[in-house]
Amino acid sequence: MNNNEMEKYIMGVYEQTSKYLHNYKEKIIITTADKGNKTVILYKDENKSKMSSLLEDKTTYKTCRIDPTEKLQRTNNNLVTELYKNNYITKMEKFKLICHTAEAPQLYGLPKIHKDNVPLRPISSSTQVPCYNISHYIGKILKNIISKDYNIKNSVELKEKLNAISFDKDDILVSFDIVSLFTNIPIHLAIKNILDKWEILQKHTTIPKRRFLVLLQFCLIDNNYFKYDETTYTQTYGMPMGNPLSPTIADIVLDTLLDEVLNELKQNNMEIKLISKYVDDIFAIIDRKYKETTLKLLNLYHTKIQFTVELEKDKKLPYLDMTVIKDNNKIKSNWYSKPTSSGRILNYHSTQPKSMNINTANNLINKIFFLSNKEYQNQNKNKITEILLKNNYPKHTINKLINKQLENLRNDQQKIKDEEIKHFYSVPFIPKLTNRNALRTITTTNESKTTIAYKSNYTLQKLFTKRNRTDKLKQCNVVYEITCYGKEGEPCNKVYVGTTKRMLSTRINEHEADVRKGKESTALSQHMKECGHNANFSNVKILDREQRENKRYTLESLRIQERIHKSINTKEDKDNTKLQYSVAII
Repeated sequence: MNNNEMEKYIMGVYEQTSKYLHNYKEKIIITTADKGNKTVILYKDENKSKMSSLLEDKTTYKTCRIDPTEKLQRTNNNLVTELYKNNYITKMEKFKLICHTAEAPQLYGLPKIHKDNVPLRPISSSTQVPCYNISHYIGKILKNIISKDYNIKNSVELKEKLNAISFDKDDILVSFDIVSLFTNIPIHLAIKNILDKWEILQKHTTIPKRRFLVLLQFCLIDNNYFKYDETTYTQTYGMPMGNPLSPTIADIVLDTLLDEVLNELKQNNMEIKLISKYVDDIFAIIDRKYKETTLKLLNLYHTKIQFTVELEKDKKLPYLDMTVIKDNNKIKSNWYSKPTSSGRILNYHSTQPKSMNINTANNLINKIFFLSNKEYQNQNKNKITEILLKNNYPKHTINKLINKQLENLRNDQQKIKDEEIKHFYSVPFIPKLTNRNALRTITTTNESKTTIAYKSNYTLQKLFTKRNRTDKLKQCNVVYEITCYGKEGEPCNKVYVGTTKRMLSTRINEHEADVRKGKESTALSQHMKECGHNANFSNVKILDREQRENKRYTLESLRIQERIHKSINTKEDKDNTKLQYSVAII
């Protein structure tokens, strides 16, 4: 396939960048900023020094002598089995909650480029933690006790609330921000808050209170650990960012806090006109004389949960991606982006269907106009144009999209709605080859919506430094390659491709045992026995990582096909590619 000049340029820059990063991979780290969608380059030594400083906080972290992952995995499976035996969960739920491929969470830091000296925000990558699936299961149940009075999903929802508000002359705009919320959540307090609402919660689960408490303690306390630089740590206080339960637990704790503070204010005849919360950011409209009392009550709730306050300036206050503006007794709003924002969206020249590029631009334009009053329309047109031009959208396309949106505004057709729930299957997008008609909605027998979505094989994320990757032999759900180096005077260099959902070291030990005992249980051991060759077990190569079993088998088959002329694998393995690919797509 012939690439056009722009595609050649992009691929050239990509290859040059890859080569540069490979040459300096021992000195630098490529990662994302904590906020603003920016790419950041850090010296490895500086990053390690900052991470070590964070972990020196002995009130929050302590080192462990052993990695508890295997023990916690056994405990997880015992808990799940007990739930199933007592008919608290179904057989399908048991299958989903059982864990066989747990790994210790890995800690990494995201640079806060908007702060002096660029501190790091610690994130614990917990997707393979032993309790991951149980945490998701419990999290769905706990969402039923999250307050709908305070929590908003986005700035659009806040704008709709503000439209119904009128101001008194003494009302002011304020926002309260919590200092390091997740690491300061008192877990025992969180559990108490949850159990205090058991009357509501029990309507959404068949698990009895005592058993539910055991699950909470297992997820929030026992699994509160991670690894960094080959050392295992437990977090003795609070919860790490990255734990699937952390946002839900934070919401429950803050909801209880706000309930108590607002109740206290009400008893003293101090009413707050509006209060809304998005994660740990609280927006409020209050009487000026209640500001100090409100802040004091918020900070009295718990010594570890402390708030800072930001007041309006010139009758304006930024919150989320909107500037809230007082105008006499009414509220206006305008779109807001932080100074650290990169303005980076899907580039017009990226390898995606053009419909996706257009939808990305339309979503940006729609949101900006929706959040902004009409008087800010012209300045926002300039902002939109500047952002889209930086992302290589043609000027005529930008003008066409903006004019279309303005026409909708004049006809009062501007709306932002929640998207209907769809099920997505992703396939690689190949320019000029991918069938555009394949991107369609398929209605299944249960009337759910299934959509095929395209993804690019070349992404900026692939250039990023892998964060504290688990030791190769301790990784699970992989497709691997073993090379046969033959014997003295008879080099071989053929390869065997396999896959395993278990820890790679376990599977390699089995291969070594088969060869040692002369078994012919695999094509690899059969080749070793027949030819008298030796396999290079000490340098196994991981080809792919994939948790979904069908897709992993497909990848294995494709990797075998890719090495067809030097593969040790049997004919059945080689011929299985088409069948496995069909199963995976279905």
